[in-house]
Amino acid sequence: MPTTADGLRTFVTFVTDHLKGDEKGEAQTFLDRFFRAFGHAGAMEAGATYEERIAKGSKKGKTGFADLVWKPRVLIEMKKRGADLSKHYSQAFDYWQRAVPNRPRYVMLCNFDQFWVYDFDTQIDTPIDMVELAQLPDRVATFGFMEVTERKSVFGNNQVEVTEKAAGRMGELYTMLRDRMMKTRQLEQPEAALLAQRFVLQCVLAMFAEDRGLLPDSLFVQCVKDCIERDESSYDVLGGLFTAMNTPGITPAGRYKGVDYFNGGLFANIEPIELTQPELKFLEVAALEDWSKVRPAIFGSIFESAIDAKTRHAHGIHYTAEADIMKIVRPTISRYWEDRIEAANTIGELNALQLELQNYRVLDPACGSGNFLYIAYQELKQVEQKLLDKIASRRKSPRDQMQMSFVTPNQFFGIDNNPFAVELARVTLMIARKVAIDRLGLQDYEPALPLDTLDKNIVCQDALFTEWPKADAIIGNPPFLGGKHLRMSIGDEYIDQIFYRFPEVKDSVDFCSYWFRLSHDHISENGRAGL
Repeated sequence: MPTTADGLRTFVTFVTDHLKGDEKGEAQTFLDRFFRAFGHAGAMEAGATYEERIAKGSKKGKTGFADLVWKPRVLIEMKKRGADLSKHYSQAFDYWQRAVPNRPRYVMLCNFDQFWVYDFDTQIDTPIDMVELAQLPDRVATFGFMEVTERKSVFGNNQVEVTEKAAGRMGELYTMLRDRMMKTRQLEQPEAALLAQRFVLQCVLAMFAEDRGLLPDSLFVQCVKDCIERDESSYDVLGGLFTAMNTPGITPAGRYKGVDYFNGGLFANIEPIELTQPELKFLEVAALEDWSKVRPAIFGSIFESAIDAKTRHAHGIHYTAEADIMKIVRPTISRYWEDRIEAANTIGELNALQLELQNYRVLDPACGSGNFLYIAYQELKQVEQKLLDKIASRRKSPRDQMQMSFVTPNQFFGIDNNPFAVELARVTLMIARKVAIDRLGLQDYEPALPLDTLDKNIVCQDALFTEWPKADAIIGNPPFLGGKHLRMSIGDEYIDQIFYRFPEVKDSVDFCSYWFRLSHDHISENGRAGL
């Protein structure tokens, strides 16, 4: 009996010999043969539907048509041979979001030569695997969801697993450092927490930078190994590295040769810590993870592990999944801009949009560790590229001659009253720029260093008692806490201050209502809010 690998070899030969990669004329033939390769009698025989109607799935909010939907397993969207699949994930996400009930677990984008598999429940903007047509027979495990009897799929780019391990280890290291400094240095908990927090975040950014090519190869890992194997002092070795990362220019020689200037934000205050051997080994294991695959949600995870459940409940702090964040960000920001780009037809109109986009400001007044801001930034960078694509097509000039970057993290603003969360949010948005550069292929057009200093953009203040920065879009997930429980959870004094600040708001409303009121009062006539 032929194996799945045999079936896929036959499929690859058929596609190579007989299909030109025409999206309209050959997609269904391609998909039917793809299903047969996994032992099905065909796509429709397996229960899949071609041209599935998706309510409000089109760019203009009308009915869209997904190329194939096989509930509850996969939604497949085909593009012509040679198409850049990275430009179509937004459409695929919109189809997936509206493919209810019984929404498919996976989404696959395919251009006849490449298969990009997404799991939007876990990671939004990055495929969990990418497979070339010729690789299919050797990558059967990736497509367990396509088998007649579904099997667990094994993906090559499951960033959530990497993130969970790395986040857990760094959260534990933070706790170890904080508790040890309270004991050995006789520090109060807030001071010890601040020192541990800053050091851990400096390590996190260094590990991310190393695996994204912003630091010389394996420099951070080697620094940690030298402390373990050669009994060198982390106080000197890691403290020296962080100092080099905070020194303008490129370090010309020595141990830190080639280290470029990062910025004066996170590394403005460097307080080296002498790590113990157990702490160093803990850090080594974390450093050996592939930090290029760590998702920015790691910072929220570290944050969660650093504060106890009682504190989270008392202040109504809630953590939002990336797929849920997209349900706010796409209608509030992305689709708004996509519709405007679609409607613009002249060079003058498109140039005006470009000017407006580079001055567009986004605010999260309850930003936590910055995940809403991170995803909004990634989406706006995608919008930037769509706008440049259309300008290039109207000018009839090569797309690479139009390449530029004008959306930056400095257009994003956040407010939170937790200093640790604010530090996390700044780092998350700093990292966002390099992620976007790599994801969109902007290495030749946008410098990754120095990182943006966001100390004035993301601030540690009480959003209910501070002036909000001007913004064109307000997004976020403000803390919710039942009105009847406010006094018990937060205290009489603070609640009395809120009632005095908002005399027109009725008593016993949910805590989040005050953010809604301020957003309503703050947003401009043409502004948009999604909370």
